Amino acid sequence: MKKTEAELLENQWDVENMEVDPETLASYVRYEVDEERSTATITFDRADRLNAIPVAAFERVGDLVREAESDDRVKVIIFKGEGDHFGTGADAAELGHYIGYKSGTDKASRRRPAQRQRILPDRNVLSSGFTRPIIESLKATICQVQGYCYGGHFQIALSADIVIASPDAKFTHPAFRYLGPAPQDMYHWVEKVGLTTMKDVMLTMRAIGAEEGERKGLVTKVVERDELDKWVADYAEAIAVMPLDSLMMGKSMMQIMMEARGKGLGAMTSWVGHGWATNASFDPGDWNFLKERRDQGVSAALADRDRMVAPYFRLSDSRSQEEA
Repeated sequence: MKKTEAELLENQWDVENMEVDPETLASYVRYEVDEERSTATITFDRADRLNAIPVAAFERVGDLVREAESDDRVKVIIFKGEGDHFGTGADAAELGHYIGYKSGTDKASRRRPAQRQRILPDRNVLSSGFTRPIIESLKATICQVQGYCYGGHFQIALSADIVIASPDAKFTHPAFRYLGPAPQDMYHWVEKVGLTTMKDVMLTMRAIGAEEGERKGLVTKVVERDELDKWVADYAEAIAVMPLDSLMMGKSMMQIMMEARGKGLGAMTSWVGHGWATNASFDPGDWNFLKERRDQGVSAALADRDRMVAPYFRLSDSRSQEEA
């Protein structure tokens, strides 16, 4: 029987222990340098799970960006995903565990983690772990996006210099659905799509389509899926003509301008806001992802939440198409 999209997000490792061996991480996030093209490519390779990856794999992304930034053979860092989707963020079955939430099957495990348990993981994973290295990279960064670009993968696209997307690409962060509109880097939202669209997406929890993303400034160019590889290669080639010194000096000056516009302070909204949001109180009748995941599993929880809203606001194409 074919698995639903939500079922594809189910876990494959022990979320209680949060242990993923380095070899597995390397298989989920592959790295390759093409010296002739002056590119480093970071590829998400878990297509059977819509490229959902463990939190530790996003930390690996940050490490690889730093490695590419220090490699004089590299001028352009490319992010891409195997299969039909760029990626759907951290595995939904893992969410909450890395800040101390347990399975919720007994009274002790339902105790909320203290703020001190949230602060360092949120800062070191959500900010310093992978988005900050991309935002501050002195090499050019390009995202090649098809299908879903959700969660941590969306944060990568939001942080990158250039996004080339196919018409079916969809961008958002499911955390708005789990936690509310607080826990993301609002600076880059405002810079990329503007305040009005930021509020629209965060409050309704919908996704942005590729063409809308291009109009709003999130997407650089929309091209047919079978032309994605060529367009990304052409962009990388155009950038790589530039001397490395010139590129890195130019990116440094861009960083100065971003700091002047509030990047550093704005980035704190990501991890400070996440600490608040993961400690939200729920009134009777409120939809609570952690409770619903505990009671009925990831698949049913995500399906139920999607069906609570009109198709335009759903994150799953298949559920929207079923009703249509």
